[in-house]
Amino acid sequence: MKSKYMKRIMFLAAAALTISSCDSFLDTSPEDLRSPEQIYETYSSTQNAMFGVYSYIRDTYPFNMPDTYSTSDVDVAYTNVHTFDMGVWSASSVQYDKWYTFYKAIREATYFLQNVDKCPDPRLTYDTREQWKAEIRCVRAYYYAQLMRMYGPVILLKDEQPDFSGTDMFRERNTWDECVQWITEEFTDLIENSPLPLKSEGETYARMNRGIAKAYLARILLQSASPQFNGNSKYANIRNADGTPLFPLTYDKNKWELARQAALSLIKDGNYDLVKVLYESGANMGEIDPYTSYKSVFTTSQNKEMIFSFLEDNGTIDKRLAPNSNGGWGGGYNPTQEIVDAYAMLETGRFPITGYTDDDRTTPIIDPDAGYQEVGYSQFTNLCEGKERKTYNMFVGREPRFYVSIVYGGMSWFIPKKASEKIYLEMYKNGNNGPDASHNHFTTGYNMVKLAMPEYEASPTKNVKRELPYIRYAEILLNYVEATIELGELKDPNLLTYWNAVRNRAGLKNIEEAYPEAMNDQDKLRDLIHRERRVEFAFEGINFYDSRRWLTAEETEKGDIHGMNIQAKGTPGKEEYPEDFFQRTVIEKRVFTPSFYLFPIPQSAINKNQDLVQNYKW
Repeated sequence: MKSKYMKRIMFLAAAALTISSCDSFLDTSPEDLRSPEQIYETYSSTQNAMFGVYSYIRDTYPFNMPDTYSTSDVDVAYTNVHTFDMGVWSASSVQYDKWYTFYKAIREATYFLQNVDKCPDPRLTYDTREQWKAEIRCVRAYYYAQLMRMYGPVILLKDEQPDFSGTDMFRERNTWDECVQWITEEFTDLIENSPLPLKSEGETYARMNRGIAKAYLARILLQSASPQFNGNSKYANIRNADGTPLFPLTYDKNKWELARQAALSLIKDGNYDLVKVLYESGANMGEIDPYTSYKSVFTTSQNKEMIFSFLEDNGTIDKRLAPNSNGGWGGGYNPTQEIVDAYAMLETGRFPITGYTDDDRTTPIIDPDAGYQEVGYSQFTNLCEGKERKTYNMFVGREPRFYVSIVYGGMSWFIPKKASEKIYLEMYKNGNNGPDASHNHFTTGYNMVKLAMPEYEASPTKNVKRELPYIRYAEILLNYVEATIELGELKDPNLLTYWNAVRNRAGLKNIEEAYPEAMNDQDKLRDLIHRERRVEFAFEGINFYDSRRWLTAEETEKGDIHGMNIQAKGTPGKEEYPEDFFQRTVIEKRVFTPSFYLFPIPQSAINKNQDLVQNYKW
């Protein structure tokens, strides 16, 4: 889908940009090709050049990337997603490739930094000019961090502006540690010695600030400490021509300490917090309302938890989530049985499915202390829907994040404020949103509701401005927790404080109460924090990279992916489901090979640069 937010600035010598909306600095469009003196002639033209550098961020629209499309959390029926999930891609046909995109963005960022001082317009004051420089340096470091997340070690151009068409680009990749060191130095200098604001608000919201710099520093250091990049023997033979290994050969425990301190620095600043909404009446008055609190993270603009976000107003996400019978494209993000299995039980706070009896995840292993039942029915009220219904026991008594995030068989599409769009969802074969009704159907028998906006209307279309998280404060808290566990410092009081802050906001009891047997066991705590992250950040694109940096994707991302039996036939209009719908059913069989932990560098780039070494097994 294309929108005014997704237009990219094509920059040959340099392009002057105009702003097409007064409330988003990223609404830019190509104008003409001019000399540097013309581009930086006025305050307005210089500001537009800055916005052009920012615009490449929108090329990583969160819901057009594999981060959210191609994980075991969801099934998405689009052709490119299917190709990626089935492993039908190569270095010559890279799905979701961003190698060239990010290097174009880096080149434009450096061009801006080298030319912004040419602006003679007195309206561009010294202070504003220096802030813009700091912002663009931060954006450039962000692009490098994104490149490294996808490709591992990259070529660091720093402040160089090489000739991309000549032999000047015949250069080797820097090592992983060199890349991390440079990004660390850039972010640290920007945090400590630049005019970047502490936070961005109002018309500068979502522009770079110290909080964003600290958050991405914390993320890249956590990635660097993780098994994928910290002594991973599989990458030992990926070397430059002179024999220099591109990846660290030995494990360095101190990298976890660097990651922990980076997270702690942002936490101590006190500029962000978890969104918490309190009950205003009833027996729980004054206590956290976990349902409204968690939902508000994704529906409340410029909230205190959002560190960096994607601003959307074209309704793409809501259209994909709205049922086809309402005029939507229902089936855009179909939660899998695997993510349903991941959510904890409310009463015990324990994760009910501890594993599976075979590699294809057909039969779950159930924690007997979780309070979970797999089969049968109960009368149950999903508090998000607010109506008592006959409910399959698999869905009874789960934690609030589950009900905020997923619609299952036997309930309505409850999210819209528009009464006529609150319909009972029939996701079985001959139902109003089953496979017989449209190719736009819920392929797993589930729909994702976590990111749906109540104000959106599918027919006639009424789009809603909203934010989608790139990075939020809960991630920083759980980054600290993970790093502390990996350091083996299990008595660190902040470990429980930060972990329980996330769990308590979600309506769950403290982790030490739910799992007293795990408190002195590093392996058990590691497993639990992995589970917590998967649930807290479900459908946000975090699990895609978590499963890679933990080197667990060969277990979780390949093989049979499951849902419910949507081929079961029911009786439309009766607000009931056929019993054979509630069967774990294979949706597709996915491929994940050891090479998939990193994206391949495009073969075309390898062909142009004889010194560029390809990634593992590509």
